[in-house]
Amino acid sequence: MKRLLTSILAVTVVGSSLMAHAQNKFPLRVDIDVSTKSSQRNIGSGSDGTADLTTVQVIVKVRKSSSEPWAQPVGMELYVIGKQIQTGYYGIIDVQKAQFVFNKDDDNSFRYTSPTYTLGNTSGNINVGGTYETYLVVITDKDGKIVDTRSGRHIKDQGIAFIRELGPKTLFDRDGNIVGKLKNEGSAFKAAVPAAVSSGNDY
Repeated sequence: MKRLLTSILAVTVVGSSLMAHAQNKFPLRVDIDVSTKSSQRNIGSGSDGTADLTTVQVIVKVRKSSSEPWAQPVGMELYVIGKQIQTGYYGIIDVQKAQFVFNKDDDNSFRYTSPTYTLGNTSGNINVGGTYETYLVVITDKDGKIVDTRSGRHIKDQGIAFIRELGPKTLFDRDGNIVGKLKNEGSAFKAAVPAAVSSGNDY
């Protein structure tokens, strides 16, 4: 019996070592699919124009596309990106992070649904506020090394690095170049329509 247990333990150790070796030899590959749910409603109008509220929710699905097993934790970073109407610059509405492990029972995939974000904006003689523009998803391994990224708009590697470093303080242009650093997190869209918007997430 003791010899049998010893053999089983040896096989288990060898199997674990082979899996670890395989994970070091074969890089993790993933497919990233992102979709959004959005709606818009008018909340008022006057001689200077109209005020609208837009709500948006981002859904991320990550699937392991490599055939080799991968039992290590995987990280996901979601950056929800909006555009300031008054400046034309882009800012971070929110940052969401999660960790997961690929599981055969879940078809080796992971699904994440963000909170619902509300953005106010005006149109007419006074154009201020913010609109949802795109997203940035970063997938990392257990050591924080980037496995893959996905965005609805091209963002340079340097821009991705700045966005990850600064988070909600990031302000950048349409080419992904960092143009400034917000003094207060979440302030990119707070000047939207303060007189008209009094509910929801006032970004």
